[in-house]
Amino acid sequence: MAPKKSVSKAGKELEVKKKKGSKKEPVVAVEPPLAKETKEFYHIQIRDLEDRLARYQRKWDELAVQEKLFRQEFEQLANNKKEIVAFLKRTLNQQVDEITDLNEQLQNLQLAKEMEKDAFEAQLAQVRHEFQETKDQLTTENIILGGKLAALEEFRLQKEEVTSKFTLLEEQVRKQENEFRDYAYNLEKKSVLDKDRLRKEIIQRVNLVASEFHKVTTNRMWETTKRAIKENNGITLQMARVSQQGMKLLQENEQLKGSQGNLCKQLELLENTQKVMARHKRGHQKIILMLTKKCQEQQQDTKEAEQLRLLLSQLEQRSLQLQGDNQALKSQRDQMSLQLGQQQGDLQRLQQELANEQKVRASLEAALVQATSFLQNILQTGRTSWKRAMRLEVPGGGWVLGPLWACCHPTLTNRCTPMKRTATST
Repeated sequence: MAPKKSVSKAGKELEVKKKKGSKKEPVVAVEPPLAKETKEFYHIQIRDLEDRLARYQRKWDELAVQEKLFRQEFEQLANNKKEIVAFLKRTLNQQVDEITDLNEQLQNLQLAKEMEKDAFEAQLAQVRHEFQETKDQLTTENIILGGKLAALEEFRLQKEEVTSKFTLLEEQVRKQENEFRDYAYNLEKKSVLDKDRLRKEIIQRVNLVASEFHKVTTNRMWETTKRAIKENNGITLQMARVSQQGMKLLQENEQLKGSQGNLCKQLELLENTQKVMARHKRGHQKIILMLTKKCQEQQQDTKEAEQLRLLLSQLEQRSLQLQGDNQALKSQRDQMSLQLGQQQGDLQRLQQELANEQKVRASLEAALVQATSFLQNILQTGRTSWKRAMRLEVPGGGWVLGPLWACCHPTLTNRCTPMKRTATST
C-alpha cells in the first residue's frame, strides 16, 4: 500500500503544478522528475536480464555436460551392446559346438553301449549256462558230502559224549579219593583224639575214684566200680563201631580202584577210536577243501558277472547323465537367448530415452537462442525505443504501463493496475 500512496501524492502534486502552470504557461515537461526512477528501473531490469542470462548460461553448461555424459553413456552402451552381442554369439557358437560334440559322443557311447551290451549278454548267457552246470554238479556233491558230514557229526557227538563221561568219571574218582583221604584222616584223627580223651577221662575218673575211695565208705565203692565198668564197656563198643566203619571205607576204596581200572581201559579204547576217526577226518577235510575251492571259483565267476552288470549300469547312468547335460545346455541356451532379448529391449529403451533427452536439449537450445536474441535486441535499443516499447506516459498526472513492463514484472503491473485505470479514465 505504501507505493500507491506515494504515487497518488506525486500525481496530486503534478496536477496542482499543472493547474498553477496552466495560468502561466500552456505546456510543462515532466521528464526530469522521472529520469532517476526510470534509470533505476532500467538498471534493475538489466540486472534481472543479466541474472537470467547467467542462469540460462549455467543451465546451458549443465545441459552440455549432461549431453556429453549421455553421449558417453550411449557410446558405452553401444560398445557394451556390441561386446555383449559378440560374447553371446561366441558363447552360443561354443555351446552349439559343445552340443554337437556331446551329441556325437552320446551317439558313439550309445553304439558302444549296445555293442558291449550284446557282448555282455552273450557272455552272461554262457556264464549262466556254466554256472547252472557247476551248480548241479556241486549240489550232487554237496548231497553226498552232507551225508558224510552227518555221519562225522554223529561220530563227533558220540566222541564228545564219551569224553564228557570219561572226564566226569575221572572227576568223580578224584573227588572220591579226596573224600576218602579226608574221611580216613578225620577218622584217624578222631580215633587218636578219642583215645587221648578216653585215656584222660580214665585217668581223671581213676583219680576221682581214688579220691572218692578215700572219702566214701566201702558200700559206695562197689557202685562206683560198677559205674566205671559200664562206662568202660560203652567205650569199647564205640571203638568197635569205629573199627567197623574203617573196614567199610577200605572196602569202598578197593571198589573205586577196580572202577578206575575199568575206566582206564575204556579210555584206551576211546583213544584208539579217536585215532581212527582222525584218519577218516583227514580224508573228509581233503574233500571239503576241494569243495571249498570249487565254491570259491564259482563265487569268483558270480563276482565277475556282477561286475559286468555294474559296468553296464554305469554306462547306462553315464548316457543318462549326458542326456541331462544336453538338456541343461539347451535350457542354458534358451536362457541366454532370453537375456539377449532383454538386453536388446533395454538398449531400445535407452535409445528412446536418449532421443527424448536430445529433443529436450533441442527445445532448451531453441529457448536459449530466443532468449539471447531477445536480450541482444534489448541491449541494442536505446532509451527512446525503451520508452516506446514501455509506453510510459503521464497524461493528466497518471501512470500508463506498456505490455513489455507487464511481461517483465507482473507483480508491479498488478500493483499499478489501479493507476492505469485512473489514467485511462482521465
